[in-house]
Parts: sequence; C-alpha cells; structure tokens
Amino acid sequence: MTHRIHNILVLLVLVSAVVLSVSAQTLEEIDTELSNIYLTIDRYGSYGGEYDEEKLAAGNAAMINALKKYGGREDVLGHKLPKASDAIFIATSKDGNLRTYSWDASDGGTMHNFYVVYQYRGKDGKARVLTPDDDDNSGGSFVSEMFEMKTTSGPIYLLISNAILSTSLNTQSIKAMRINGSQLEKRANVIRTKEGLTNTVGFEFDFFSVVDRPERPVKLFQFDEKRKEFRFPVVIESDKFIQGEVTKRFIKYRFNGKEFVNVR
Repeated sequence: MTHRIHNILVLLVLVSAVVLSVSAQTLEEIDTELSNIYLTIDRYGSYGGEYDEEKLAAGNAAMINALKKYGGREDVLGHKLPKASDAIFIATSKDGNLRTYSWDASDGGTMHNFYVVYQYRGKDGKARVLTPDDDDNSGGSFVSEMFEMKTTSGPIYLLISNAILSTSLNTQSIKAMRINGSQLEKRANVIRTKEGLTNTVGFEFDFFSVVDRPERPVKLFQFDEKRKEFRFPVVIESDKFIQGEVTKRFIKYRFNGKEFVNVR
C-alpha cells in the first residue's frame, strides 16, 4: 500500500510540474516559440532549399504538440500572437470564441498540404483544442478568414478554406461551424443547396484568372453581416482558363432564420 501511495504521489508531482510548466510560459514566449517552430518547418521543407524529411516531420509534430499544449489556455485564445501570425495563418472569430491555426506542412510539390488546429471556448468558458492527431482534420487546406453570424440559437461561424492543388488549380470554400456545449460542431448543416442541407459550398478556379488581385490569399467570398448573406463568384470554363475563370457575377446565399438559401 505504501509503495502504491508513493507512485501516486510521484505521478501527481509530475502532472503538477507539467501544468506549472505550461502556465509559466508567457504569451510572448509562446508567440516566439510558435514562430520559431514554423521557421524550422519552412527551412527543412520541400520549398526551403534544405530539405530534411526527419527534421521536417519533427517540426510539424512540434507545432501540433505546442498548440495542443497551450490550446487549453484561455489567455492564448485571446492573444493576437503577432509573431506567429506572420508565420502561419491564424483566423479568429469576432467574439473570440473560435480560432484556427493553419500552416503549410511543406512536404508537397505543386500541390500543397496543410495542417489545421482548432481552438475554441466552450459554453463553460474553458478553452479546448482539436489537433490533427485526435480529430483527423488535416485535409490539405488552410483557413484564411472567419465570419460570424449571430442567430437565436447562438453564433454560426463561417470559415473560408483554401486548397492549392497545383500551380494554377486552387479551391475556395465556406464551411459552417457551431459550438455546442463543450463540443465544436465542425459540420453545421445550415446551407441549403439543390442536393440538400450541407455545411459547405465551394468551387475550383484557375489562380491565374485572379493573379492581378492585390490581396493574398485572394478573398473570393464576401459576407454581409447586416443582410446575413454571403456571396461568391460564378466560375466558368473559358478558352484562356480551362480550370475555371473567376467572373464578376455572383451567387448569393441568405440566412432565413433557419438556414442559408440561394437568392437571386
């Protein structure tokens, strides 16, 4: 019994040490740590000139582990993380309850692979995190922007997701999510299409049809908070851009109090 109590006490000490270590890190130190980790990923990735498969894998694992480690801290969720924001894509909801961290895994070629980590605040006020290893949410796309729409049943978050499939072929989509209690509902089916209710709509397009636009990533989805409406461009196959030319015509979806429906 004495030996068992000793083991329990040792375990408690170790757990306490880990908790103290995580909480002891300042926000500035965390910001710098995340930025430095991505510098390693970028350096040893397939686009950095010093490709090293093992060091690259270690860098991506370090980023996931760091975000998992600090994701439970509410002050991290509320901090802008300026250095990390210059290195990776960080998108935060208007109410501050949902954030995504996306970065290029740097293990691809003309087709890029991305990781996405979700951090959110549940209804109990606690910060939580979903990482690729426990949620399988790395799908080759990154989140560049996030809109928020208030409803009677709580906010709906509209995330803009981007994929780079080749030098010219890109995709952009909008994905609806909600926070239900302590869970992040990543597939909030509130968009009515011809095929039925879904959580996402999107399109493929030729990047060179919008290459002259100044912003990066290009912003093809627009959201009108007052009208509770989002819109995106009509994409057509043309002689010049057979993979999809972005036009100046738009498709609109408006929230009717229950779901988004297509409007003329």
